[in-house]
Amino acid sequence: MNLKNIFMKNKRNQLFGIIAIAIAFCSCKKDENPSIDDHPLNYTIPEVAVSTDIPVGAYLYTTSNIVNDNIRWTRLTETFDLNTGKIGPYVKPELDRYTLGATDEGVYNMTKIVEWAKAGKIDFLISPAVKENPNALYPMNINKEDSLLVNQLGEHPSELASVKMGTLKYAISLDLNNFCGGLSNNLLLENAPTITVSGTTLTREQRLYNYMKRISDYFSDETYYHTNGKPVLVFIGAERLYTADSRKIYDNIRALIKEHTGKDVYIIARQQQWTPSARFEYFFMRGKADAVTMDNMCNVGGGQWDRTYLLNRLINENFKINKEYMATNYGVDFIPSVSPSFNNYISSAATPDYNYPAIYKKDSDFKERCNVAKMNLGTNQMVLVESFNNWMYDSQIEPTVADYGNGYGTQYLDIVRQQFKVK
Repeated sequence: MNLKNIFMKNKRNQLFGIIAIAIAFCSCKKDENPSIDDHPLNYTIPEVAVSTDIPVGAYLYTTSNIVNDNIRWTRLTETFDLNTGKIGPYVKPELDRYTLGATDEGVYNMTKIVEWAKAGKIDFLISPAVKENPNALYPMNINKEDSLLVNQLGEHPSELASVKMGTLKYAISLDLNNFCGGLSNNLLLENAPTITVSGTTLTREQRLYNYMKRISDYFSDETYYHTNGKPVLVFIGAERLYTADSRKIYDNIRALIKEHTGKDVYIIARQQQWTPSARFEYFFMRGKADAVTMDNMCNVGGGQWDRTYLLNRLINENFKINKEYMATNYGVDFIPSVSPSFNNYISSAATPDYNYPAIYKKDSDFKERCNVAKMNLGTNQMVLVESFNNWMYDSQIEPTVADYGNGYGTQYLDIVRQQFKVK
């Protein structure tokens, strides 16, 4: 069976499922002419006007996994053809096969990214997730390449000159997935093995606090993003922080940062997409993160073809339920995320994975998702865009070559500006 037949089969299965739901819903009524229009999720998402600017952050990614991989670069840029299994977006980055890192070229490209972010009225860029270096003591205990990129956004001595950010700010995301390797409900943070570094023995808990201390050194940068006077810190993989008492751990993190910097930190935990917040009660819920945001909701999951129908309405319902649950039960705020697209075909290894539905870019769909975000703003209003430049999954808003393939130029930067800013 070729790929086109597989797609048609998936679409037929999806359609049959939709029809079954519609029939089940309508069978409860006496209407002799049931219609899919009667389905409770078949509603219109309104255009939500903004009276004041809404702060917008966008995730920044390194791109070496695309640049240095000819297979993935080909999938990104090749002609779309269902018959031969080519289902990539067929676009080319305006910056071509660029890198972000310790080169003069990297600085140039960061300069261009900053220029575009300003044009889109983005308020702050979120750094690629910074990892701990377990083989060094403070202040050398973060990954060097990660810190080089952060140093370009701030004002710290490094091998690269700082990018002139101007009004644009940045915030740091932490890679807790990496730090928490090996932790589980059977091996909690407090009981994890110690390590010895340069003659100093450290528990995993001590390493965590030293990691946070090192990251907080950046909070003094003029270009570091603050909300209500608090530096913003994004936890990636917060659900991996297995601990006997998450509230104690989070309180200790806050106290350490306060003592080290004089500032109260604002912690955002990024939750896995399409998961219920109740699942993370013993993690960042009881830990009392300031707010929770979602990962890319256009990543509907492997085999979840039914979610592609009325996707934006399903995102809206998901946001509403999680937002209310967190606020009511834990006093944790919600920060909606928004993405233009998702395509797992690009990131697959040598053999493409066709099990993940591709959500392609469509300006009207992205505008709807922006309005879903505005409908679900938290008490501390903010929106996070996934992503600025994650070409691995075609989730980027960074410009493409406009006259190449399905190129869209600056269209998605323009939509972000138009949807979240007054002017």
